[in-house]
Amino acid sequence: MKKDNLYNKDIPNNHKFIFDNDVTNVFEDMVHRSVPGYEFLIDNIGYIAKKFYQPNSNIYDLGCSLGACSISVSEKIEDLTGTIFAIDSSESMIKACGNNINNKNIEFIRSDILDTDIINSSVIILNLTLQFISIDKRTELLREFFRKINNKGVIILTEKIINNKKNDDDFSKSFHDFYKQNKGYSQEEIDRKKIALKNTMKIESEKQHEERFMEIGCNSFYKWFQCYNFVSWVLVK
Repeated sequence: MKKDNLYNKDIPNNHKFIFDNDVTNVFEDMVHRSVPGYEFLIDNIGYIAKKFYQPNSNIYDLGCSLGACSISVSEKIEDLTGTIFAIDSSESMIKACGNNINNKNIEFIRSDILDTDIINSSVIILNLTLQFISIDKRTELLREFFRKINNKGVIILTEKIINNKKNDDDFSKSFHDFYKQNKGYSQEEIDRKKIALKNTMKIESEKQHEERFMEIGCNSFYKWFQCYNFVSWVLVK
């Protein structure tokens, strides 16, 4: 696992975080040191997928990055009779998946999830993905996914959020920085990455997400995970 040192030096003011070769090469280290509870999250996304998987249906891992969720799902569902479609718009991410993962159950596809057609799916995974989609496109995108997923299927959605209460949000932000410092990042690295992400990752509040769930017609959604300012829900059709 190559160590993430991308932001240990000054960056141009106009630098934007993108999923290019540099990020792909250190992504595994980056995400483990930046997302508290990441291993638990990935492991349990696999179990949730197993619980709701319908035989002879497909699973979509949208914004799959290096395929961690897809691998977890494939390991948990022993009798998988459909295909796991692991989709990402990053050429370097999909190339890395193809080079490093040999799994007959997973098909890696380079595509924008905005162009993805959901076919016969009982599980759709959006793990830290929606936050990189333009806010004005999120509702219709999620509505389309929810419309196309099989009856009694699920969308597993994980996002970094703004907590509804300011005190809670201040606490979460402070302890998230503290967490990253204890994983070896300097405050300068943390601040530089925040600047790089400012115009790339637009986070919303828990309330905004849950209002969107209801707007798309989902009345059965459950928050099953929260660690600091990271939350995951299961939306049941």
